[in-house]
Amino acid sequence: MAKTNTNTESRLDAKVPAGPIAEKWDNHRFSIRLVNPANKRKYRIIVVGTGLAGGSAAATLGELG
Repeated sequence: MAKTNTNTESRLDAKVPAGPIAEKWDNHRFSIRLVNPANKRKYRIIVVGTGLAGGSAAATLGELG
């Protein structure tokens, strides 16, 4: 029989920024660190979407190498 873990410590951390909901994106955007160009090969980005938005994002990221 499989055990069910009811411990609250096993929950996923959504890492939602603190503050009012209207300011959460701005708080997150200004608190994240930038990626050093020397380390950009460590990250992979998947662009999901088609049309102008997806094509533009893919082209912009493609130019960056």
